Amino acid sequence: MKQKTAPLWRPLEEKGYRRLFAGQLLSDFGNWLDFIALSAIIVYAWGHGSMALAALSICIGLPYVVVGPFMSVRTQRMPGKTLMIVCDLLRAGTALGLAFAPSLPVLLALVLVKYSVSATFDPLRQGAVKRLVSPAMLAQASSLGQMAANMTKIFGPAAGGALMSGLGASAPFFASGAMYALSALVLGAIPAWSGTGDEERKEKASLRAAYRHVTGRPTLRGAILFASAMFFLVFLYDGLFPLLTKEAGMDESRLGLLVGAVGAGSVAGALAAGQWSGWQRRPLAYMAGASLASGSLIVLVGLAAAGMLEVPLAVWLLAFAGLGFTGAQSAVPFGYVLQAETDDVTIGPVSALSGALQTSSMLAAPVLGAALAGWLGIGGVLIAVGGVTVLAALACRVTVVGGRKLDDRTKAEGLTP
Repeated sequence: MKQKTAPLWRPLEEKGYRRLFAGQLLSDFGNWLDFIALSAIIVYAWGHGSMALAALSICIGLPYVVVGPFMSVRTQRMPGKTLMIVCDLLRAGTALGLAFAPSLPVLLALVLVKYSVSATFDPLRQGAVKRLVSPAMLAQASSLGQMAANMTKIFGPAAGGALMSGLGASAPFFASGAMYALSALVLGAIPAWSGTGDEERKEKASLRAAYRHVTGRPTLRGAILFASAMFFLVFLYDGLFPLLTKEAGMDESRLGLLVGAVGAGSVAGALAAGQWSGWQRRPLAYMAGASLASGSLIVLVGLAAAGMLEVPLAVWLLAFAGLGFTGAQSAVPFGYVLQAETDDVTIGPVSALSGALQTSSMLAAPVLGAALAGWLGIGGVLIAVGGVTVLAALACRVTVVGGRKLDDRTKAEGLTP
């Protein structure tokens, strides 16, 4: 039975974290405001095709694989608050530059710079959470962060599309730049912290030390590997949703409803995980249970997509909302494990390593998913992915983690309550 814990909003009572959370909302919103505008300019304004869109995806994802881990080590030795503000200002500048990009190569270069800075910013933000939130509130902070990310994914692209329709293709970039500038202003009020000073702390901040830290903690290692595997499986079918709705006889408006249902379910899932967090002592088992439910839903969606089940729109919406809900139910415990099993030095490199592993999946899985769709059909891909997800979740829950609690070594070092 889930145990009721402290209210979800309790971390916001801390002034420093409240300002950090506001800065995250603004910067995440800026990340998504120009997301649709980038694709629209490439396809509609400049007339490029799928290869240009693939190049855009690479420029967005590659920095998290290459730049993030490297910079997470270098920035450990510098003032964290100042670097976060500099990152926001750099992103504001690149967003404004995108509004005036004259060609595809210039646009892609600016996108590469922008997301390289974002890959630097994210581990710094994780480190700031570690410093500003008490260990007892880490679960709630993880839920709030996940909720903010999901809300901006819903409203950011919609707002960007509305700005494009009303004010032109450049408007989302100006708005995105303004969001980053506001985030920098808000983050200027959080407490400052200095970089690592002594040699021991510098050694802990290295990627090699982060790797040793992960491999020496079974729960942390299992959470990263399991989350990366689930991330790969999700991206096998994520890009196939437009084709799925077309094959199911639904138009573009229905696709928007289904995507909105996923987003709404994600927000609800993050809220629920933060308010009822009896999963804290066995987060891996809970992640596996959420993925078991998610895999079962994917199989059902696949059966409907293949024409084996006849379902009305309301059922489609419920199923997609369920996918969002179960995804957040897994993501919040994962964020908690990252925070609970690291200290203020290792959180940045460990977070960057985890992000690099997951983003590598994002770069490889869509191509494989498209190839499988040509062989199995959209429904077949979903059924296969759902089945593999169920089997992986069962294996994780029964034979790998077995309901493992947070590691005794972690508790002994005082990294978690």
